Amino acid sequence: MAPRKLMNYIMVATATLLLLGAVQSPQAEARKFAGVNPFCRTASYRRSCTQMVNGAANWHDASANAIKATIDLAKRLKGLVPTIEPAIAHLEPMSRDSIRESCADSFDNVVDDLQVSLQALEAGDIGTVKSYLSSAVAADCRDSLKEFGIGAEFPLNKYSDHLTQKVDNCLAVIMQE
Repeated sequence: MAPRKLMNYIMVATATLLLLGAVQSPQAEARKFAGVNPFCRTASYRRSCTQMVNGAANWHDASANAIKATIDLAKRLKGLVPTIEPAIAHLEPMSRDSIRESCADSFDNVVDDLQVSLQALEAGDIGTVKSYLSSAVAADCRDSLKEFGIGAEFPLNKYSDHLTQKVDNCLAVIMQE
């Protein structure tokens, strides 16, 4: 009986330590956070934006870094499209094909739009940058999944939301010009 009671105490103590660590981690993280980059002050997601601009000291570099970080995420998401297979396995073959194609095309378009934005930035065509950033949204994939009952809790949808946030940050930096 005593060893069992001891194990219970150890488990409670361990859980308490873990909870205390989880509670204190945000404070420790907040102390490490150096602040918001000046080009991210109008961003909706300031901390993420600050990471995206990667310490840039001028508007052009901040914009380029933010777009490049978003391109990297979009490319990774494009590689995750096959992860939808288990979620769509119960659907008719025609529906599965439609969703696969919609998601692949959606992320291809986002990557293309972001790359055109970066090229336009280098060419100094800010109107084109804003236009292409505004259209760089993976909503088609999300909408297709939602139409067939695959909700917002599905990982690819959550990551798509993160991509949308990064695009929003890019626009916030661009608007600082």
